[in-house]
Amino acid sequence: MSRIARTSALPVFALTAVLALAGCAGPAATTAPDEAAPQESASQESAAPATEAPDASGTTITGDGYSYTAPEGWEDAKDQAGATGADSLAADLTDTDGFSDNVNVIKSPAGEISADDVETLGVQELEGAGATDVQVLDRENVAGSESAHLTALFSSEGAEYRIDQYYLTNDGQTYVVTFSFSTTVEESQRTEVADSVLSTWTWA
Repeated sequence: MSRIARTSALPVFALTAVLALAGCAGPAATTAPDEAAPQESASQESAAPATEAPDASGTTITGDGYSYTAPEGWEDAKDQAGATGADSLAADLTDTDGFSDNVNVIKSPAGEISADDVETLGVQELEGAGATDVQVLDRENVAGSESAHLTALFSSEGAEYRIDQYYLTNDGQTYVVTFSFSTTVEESQRTEVADSVLSTWTWA
């Protein structure tokens, strides 16, 4: 069984509580700047709906102002040792490859963050926190929210994992939803899992 280690918070635009075999200590959160450098991309002019993945059918996870359904077999792991900083968290605690695939949600301390800001400052902060292969992917519509989508690779004490990160906003608050996967999980599988969870997202 994979062990859930200490979680850590990355800076404001790239907050994540990453569950890794060995854990990692990210930099302290920073305050958001007054203005962000604009960036536009033709591929990001409009957000696309999530793909037609079947809805997740596991445990319902409830956070502060929202709920979602975890994949079958994943458990509510918010109370696991080291899982600090996440508003909600679900993980595959039976994963046998040394890394517990998981999804966690953190409320941005900066309140609302625009997709433009995520796609500029978020990339910079992920790279500053040690991420590699940081990519800005197409935006998606999730529960009425236009969400930026970033992906990146992290390494912690020999364990490498990939995150897919979404930024959902409701009533002036952005919720950073981070899916973390072992690098053995193919992109198509990551997308299917993320879409199956995001399609069940409901605002309270």
